[in-house]
Amino acid sequence: MSLRTYAPGLLILGAAMLAACGGSSYGSNPNPNPNPSCTTSATRICVKNTAFNKSVDTVSSGLTVVWQNEDGFGHTTTSSTVPGGATAWDKSLAAGAKDSVTFTVTGTYAYYCKIHGSPGAGMRGTIVVQ
Repeated sequence: MSLRTYAPGLLILGAAMLAACGGSSYGSNPNPNPNPSCTTSATRICVKNTAFNKSVDTVSSGLTVVWQNEDGFGHTTTSSTVPGGATAWDKSLAAGAKDSVTFTVTGTYAYYCKIHGSPGAGMRGTIVVQ
């Protein structure tokens, strides 16, 4: 028999294996960590397991806060409430990416992920600038 005779069977076997793994190249791990170097700090927020690692962060005016996505899929960091005179933001965070916002106006800023949350539920956080 030639290899051509077995190719349809291999294709079916490959499709069955992909279906058994949930159709994902990640197998049974739905949340691989492509960027394990994220370390939480006063100005760094790690995004992991579809959550911001801090629900409330307090920083001094003039500091830049960095969001670093450790998930194997995209998120956003999108402002929902900003103090008067402050600038709203909407940043996309691809898998493993990071982005930042510099806070110069004191007050409370609420933010969320447009993909996995809303201003009042799901994936969200708060930054208090003093």
